[in-house]
Amino acid sequence: MMIVMAEADLSSVIDGAGPIAGLFVLLLAGAVVVIWKSMNRQFKRIDPSLPMGRDDREQAADRQYTEQAIKRGEDDAEPAG
Repeated sequence: MMIVMAEADLSSVIDGAGPIAGLFVLLLAGAVVVIWKSMNRQFKRIDPSLPMGRDDREQAADRQYTEQAIKRGEDDAEPAG
């Protein structure tokens, strides 16, 4: 008898939480949409003619070193014929 009452209580709590959880999910979805639109607006304001920053230069150097290493690896893999 006690188990049936506990299950009924638990069921009523779960049923009562549905609308609140749905509202919470809708609010989170709305917040994501607002943040997404704001981020896109900020990206559109970036001036593409800005000079490269330190991180950009480091990434360019990393790409160059990677390309050189790949070329060296291809040269070493060629049979000496």
